[in-house]
Parts: sequence; structure tokens; C-alpha cells
Amino acid sequence: MKYKLNSYSFQMIIALNDHIKTLKKLDDIFSYLSSYLNKDFGINKFEASINHRKIYSNVTEIENNKAESLFIKLNENDELEVTFYYDSSLEQEKIESSVEVIKTTFNLISQTIYNKYLTYQLKEFSLKDSLTGLYNRQYIDEYLKTILPLSNREKKKIAFLKIGIDHFKAVIDEFDYSIGDKVLQELAVSLKNSVRSSDVVARIDSDEFLVVLHNVDSEENTIKVAQKIIENFKKKKVIVNNITNQTLMKTICAGISMFPDDASKIEEIFRSSDIALYEAKNRGRSQFFKFKKEETNTIELF
Repeated sequence: MKYKLNSYSFQMIIALNDHIKTLKKLDDIFSYLSSYLNKDFGINKFEASINHRKIYSNVTEIENNKAESLFIKLNENDELEVTFYYDSSLEQEKIESSVEVIKTTFNLISQTIYNKYLTYQLKEFSLKDSLTGLYNRQYIDEYLKTILPLSNREKKKIAFLKIGIDHFKAVIDEFDYSIGDKVLQELAVSLKNSVRSSDVVARIDSDEFLVVLHNVDSEENTIKVAQKIIENFKKKKVIVNNITNQTLMKTICAGISMFPDDASKIEEIFRSSDIALYEAKNRGRSQFFKFKKEETNTIELF
């Protein structure tokens, strides 16, 4: 059956566009489009990209699949690419028979998709650190407002590791800010590679980071993660001079605080992990310290 573009199908596309304008998230738009394409055209697998950056995919594997792509100019610099995958002649026939309507659909809704994409990008930029690509303090504050009550209800513990670079100011004094930036970037990569993908890593100050470990079962396991983080970064070499191959190796300390044992509120989490990091640094390089409530009156931050 060949799907033809007529006044009825055009009105349906306009109605589709009006509906997806009401959806708040890019994921919600594509989830709805996925159902629409499957129901109306029998298309099960597709993905979308803007300037080769994938913004949606419901394709688990493409090794044995063939594909048809649409390219839609959004403006002078940006282009939307939508790729439909099929693995049988029947699916191919369905795509080819409806290609005119599908092209018109995506041409009409492309600006709605693009506007939501730009909104998403702006939000991402506001919640991420531009130097390291990690989340920032603003994101952590919002994230904790959601995750702490959930963990409380489920009786699960969360560990917070505040990470500080040992004598970071000396790097700036001896070299310059560009080398300092390289150290921060290397640490960001090292932290991400040292924890699970479900854990969260953020840069919350100039040379301080926060690692959020979910569903930790014991203080001992948290300490093992802290030791792993410290040891992994100790091996990192930051190139100072590409010509001479001069490298710089730095160390870090970690302050550990547990929710809800050590802190039950956001401000308490930051304060307790601050104190723990301060105490770790007092003990020397590559040290960690687990916050202890009974010692809060004896540790002075200034």
C-alpha cells in the first residue's frame, strides 16, 4: 500500500506537530514519534542526529540492518538526519511506500524538534562545567533534592567523596593556568573511569570535585573506592611540554561522608565532606578521611 500525501494526511501532520509542541522533553517527543511511526507506517527502528550528534535512537543493533536516511536543513549551519533501519524486504517496502508522507512529516516538525534540542542544549550548558564536561554544583544541588528522599524511602545509603588536588596552587605558580586546566581535565577523566556509570561525578569548585556513589553497602567498600580513585590518579601523567615530553604527576585526597549516617541534608553533606577532605589533606598527600561526627568539634576549618 502506497501512502499518499493529501489534505487529510497533511492535517494529521499539523495535529502531530501541535501535540509535540506541548511535550516538554526531547525524549518525550521522540518516544511519541516512535509510537506514531510504528502505528502509522510500521517503522520500528530509527534514530535522529543533529550535525552527527545522536539525539535519539531506539536501535539496539544495526549490524545486519539496512537503512534509509532523510536530511533536513534546519538553518545555515545545522542539519537534522533521520535514519530508518529495516532487516526485511517487507519493512523496506513499508518505508519506500510512505517516504513522501514521512519526509513531509519531518520537514514540518523539524523546527519543533530543533527548538526543543536548543532548549536541551542550553540546560545542559547551564548544568555542566565547560572545562571538564562534568556536572557542576548547580546540577548536584538539584540532583540531591530528588535522590536523597528516594534513597531515604528505600533505606539505601549514598557515599559522598569530596576530592581535592594536593598543592594545586603550586601548579599555577610553577607553570600557568593552561597546565592547571590540563590537570583538572585529566582528573575528571580519571574520576569517571574509576567509578560505575550509575555514579555521579561533578566539579563543584575550582580544584574540588564530588563523587556520588549510589547504593553502597558498607563504609569499607566506600573506602576501597576512595583508595582506587587516589591510586588511579597518582599514575596519571600530564604533559607539560610537548617538545621535551616533560610530564607532571599530581596527587589527590578524598573526604568521605555517608548519607544518612553522617548527614541527612544537602548542606550537611557538603559540610561533612568538606571537613573530611580538610582532615585528609592535613595528613599529607594521597590520603583519605572518613567523617566522624564525634570529631566535628575538634576540627577547625580556618
